[in-house]
Amino acid sequence: MCNTEKAEKTMKAIEEKGIERFKEKYHCKITVLKCDFNSELYNQYPYGNASPCGRLKVGQEFISTCRWDPPEGLCVWAWRDINPVIQSYHEGREHPSIQCCTDGLRSVTFKVERIDVSE
Repeated sequence: MCNTEKAEKTMKAIEEKGIERFKEKYHCKITVLKCDFNSELYNQYPYGNASPCGRLKVGQEFISTCRWDPPEGLCVWAWRDINPVIQSYHEGREHPSIQCCTDGLRSVTFKVERIDVSE
């Protein structure tokens, strides 16, 4: 084998190893635990409907199969708020955690946990 062929073979192996690094080894389950409404603050700073979040319901479950994109149906603002934690589960974080979105009047609380991907 000539040097060019060796170099090409080496580069291909490096490229394949790099691609493998970005394949998702874990998925992430996101469960809506609670939808709150802070009426005291709403009375002082009203905006929108005087009710809990209208996008999510207690008991809803979402599966994140890709660390970069929110699962269908999950509020994109909540995704933005909890995405750093979701990233850690895609990397292998083991223990479930409780997270919430940052809407001060209509906060939603989530349970976030890792799901092992079967090969």
